[in-house]
Amino acid sequence: MSRKNVILLHTDQQRVDSLGCNGNGCARTPNLDRLAAGGTTFTRHITANPVCSPSRASLLTGLYPPGHNLWNNGMPLNRREYVTLDTQAENQNCDADAGFVPEPPTMADCFAAGGYDTVSFGKLHLTPYMAPESYGFPENDKLWRNGALADWRGPYYGFRHVEIVAGHGQMPPGVYEQWMQREHPEEYRRVLETSIPRHYPQVQDLCASTLPFALHNTSWLADRLCAYLREHPADQPFFAFVGFPDPHHPFMPCAEILWEFLDVPVQAVRDPDGRGQAGSPALRLNQVPPNSIDAETIRMVIRHTYAMVYQIDLAVGRILEALDTLGLAEDTIVAFTSDHGDYLGDHGTLRKGFAASNALLNVPFVLRAPGCDLPGQVDTPMSNTDVLPTLASLAGVAPPAWQHGEDITQVVRAGRPHDAFAFSSNGDASSRNYTIYDDHYRLTWYPGQDFTELFDHQADPGECRNIAGEPDQRERVGEMKHRISERLAACYNPIQGRVCAW
Repeated sequence: MSRKNVILLHTDQQRVDSLGCNGNGCARTPNLDRLAAGGTTFTRHITANPVCSPSRASLLTGLYPPGHNLWNNGMPLNRREYVTLDTQAENQNCDADAGFVPEPPTMADCFAAGGYDTVSFGKLHLTPYMAPESYGFPENDKLWRNGALADWRGPYYGFRHVEIVAGHGQMPPGVYEQWMQREHPEEYRRVLETSIPRHYPQVQDLCASTLPFALHNTSWLADRLCAYLREHPADQPFFAFVGFPDPHHPFMPCAEILWEFLDVPVQAVRDPDGRGQAGSPALRLNQVPPNSIDAETIRMVIRHTYAMVYQIDLAVGRILEALDTLGLAEDTIVAFTSDHGDYLGDHGTLRKGFAASNALLNVPFVLRAPGCDLPGQVDTPMSNTDVLPTLASLAGVAPPAWQHGEDITQVVRAGRPHDAFAFSSNGDASSRNYTIYDDHYRLTWYPGQDFTELFDHQADPGECRNIAGEPDQRERVGEMKHRISERLAACYNPIQGRVCAW
C-alpha cells in the first residue's frame, strides 16, 4: 500500500502521567506501553483548552480557540448544516458562494479530500449534548433517546460514517445504547433498573459499573473499529477516529476490573494542600473546592481511574492485535491522545475547570508511524493543534492552508524551539487566561485579574511554587507574556456563524 492508513485513538479527561510509558509505575497500561515502545511518546503535549469541546475543536481543525471560536462547551463548531438559514433570503441577497457560515476544515475533511475513507466511532462532542431539540444537533442526547436519530450515521464534519456515543457512564446515549437495546435487551433493562450503591459520600459518582466489560462502551468501541478493519476494502486508505468516553467521571469502571485495583498503590498527589494555587483565580474556577475531599477518597478516585484507563488499554490491545492479524500494522499510523486531564487530587481538588494547570493541560500523545525516524521520547512542547498537520504530513495529505499548528516531526528533526499555547474562558472576563509552555516553564496570565503564575517544571513539576513575582523572573515573565500576545494576535479570527445578509 502506498499511502498509510491513520487511526486516532482519543480518550476523555486523561492526564499525561496515567501511562506506564510516561513514568507511572502504578498504572497498568501494557498495550499503550507497547504502542509507545514501537513509536514516540511526547512528554510535553499540551491541549489548547482545559475542557472538552474547545480542545477537540483545536485537535480536529489545527486552530487555537481564538481561531475556531468554539471557546466553551455548549457551542457547535461552525458548520453550515448546524445553522438555521433563511434560504430564500440567502438566494435573493447574497452570492451563493459568499458563505454565511465560515467553517474551518477538519482533519476528516482533509483526509476525505485526499481520497481517504473517513469514519468515527464514539465521542466527538463537536456540537452540544443538551441544546434544544429544535436545533437538530446530531450529538443531542434527547434526539438519541427519543429515536429521532435512530438511523443517522453521518456525514458529520468530514466523516463519511459516524457512530456517536454522546456522554459518559454506564449507558450513554447514541449508537452504543441502541446496540445494547437491540442485542442485549435483558442486560440493558437490568442496568437501568439496578440501583448502584454509593460508598463515598464526598464523591457521589465514584462507584462500580454493573456492566460486564465485554458489554461496556469501551469494549464495544474496540469491536466496532475491529469490524471496520476487517470489512474495509484494502485498496482505499482510511482515517478512523475512536473517541473513548472514559476515564472522564463518573468514575465507574466495571466491577470485575475494579476489583483488581482496590488495593493497588497510587501515585502521590502533588501539592495536596493547594499552595501552588494560592491567590490564583483558579481557586474559583475549579469544579471541586480545594481540600473538600479526604485523602482516602482521593486515593479511591485514582484507583477507579486506573481501572478505567486499564479498560481502555485492553481495548487498544485488541485494536493493535487486529492490525497485526490483518497485516495492516506496517501500513497504519496510530496516535493516542486525550482532550484534557483531571486534577485527581493535585492542588487538593478533582475533575477539571477553566483554569490552567499542568494536571489539566498536559495530556498523553503517543505516535507510532512506521518509517518515521523520531526518537522514542520527545520533550519538545507540542500543542494538540500540531496533530492535524503532523498526521497529514505523515500520510501525504494536504492540511488546510491556514493552520496554527505545525508538523511536529519537522520541528523535532530540525531541533527548533517550539512553544505550545492554551486559551481558556468561561465567558467571565475575570476568568480569561492565556498560557504558554516552553521547554522549561509554564506561564499563565489572567489579564482580567492582573494575575500571573510561572512554574519551573524542571525544579517544580508539581507546580507547588509560583515564582512569577520573584525579582529574577521579571524579564522572563515579560518576555513570555509578549509571546502570548503575539500568538493571540496571530490566532484571533472571529468566525461565529453568520445567519443572514445584514
